Amino acid sequence: MTSSRVDRSIPSDGIEPGPADRAEPGSGPPAPKSRAQRRAETREQLLDAALVVFTERGFHGATLDEIARHAGYTKGAVYANFADKEDLFLAVVDRRIDHGVQSLSEVEALTHAGEITDEEVPEVIEQQFQIRWALLALEAVMYAVRERPELLAEFAKRYRHIDAHTTRFLRMKAADPPEAIEALAIGQNALGEGLMIRHMIEPERITHEVIDRVYTAVFDPAHRQAWREDPAAPDPERAHRGEADDDAPR
Repeated sequence: MTSSRVDRSIPSDGIEPGPADRAEPGSGPPAPKSRAQRRAETREQLLDAALVVFTERGFHGATLDEIARHAGYTKGAVYANFADKEDLFLAVVDRRIDHGVQSLSEVEALTHAGEITDEEVPEVIEQQFQIRWALLALEAVMYAVRERPELLAEFAKRYRHIDAHTTRFLRMKAADPPEAIEALAIGQNALGEGLMIRHMIEPERITHEVIDRVYTAVFDPAHRQAWREDPAAPDPERAHRGEADDDAPR
């Protein structure tokens, strides 16, 4: 709940004048902006500030007061755009996912254009990894599991969104049937999260080069044989083709 003094500091349209609306001395009056433009700018500035404060303080340590101050607003502006801290956090997550999807689309375009090779794709995607963000995401999931299980449904929606875009990207490269590619996308994203945690725990051992080798060992078709339940058993696909299995016991 906010005080009446804070409430009166917010215009009737719920949009508080921000840094972009305050003209520098001698610069003349700023160009008039529509209500929708001002609301969108306020929201983006609050999201920028929230990303900084959340990643620096963590989900629990971050406060709406600090986020508002970092953006140059009062807390009333936050409540004019977001219901509460959880709503603001989910909006930050959504924007990060959108940026990730955009980056993936750019990788697709560069791959089609031949500007990067298939071998370079993991390295380009890996550049998006940020330890502070990984810690924040893990903290938020643990918070939902322990204190707000209903929030897990919101996280699940976002995971499905990420999996869908990864599936679309993999369809460019994989020859597997559609249902296998969907499973591959889930596995790739889940493995990526697990490897990020391991990298944070022992970065000297779980290096980016090791992560690349793990992905190759797990997902490259030439290495899938290593994941069979019984390595000594004949390969059913080769048997179907009437080929000898060199690994089978004689």
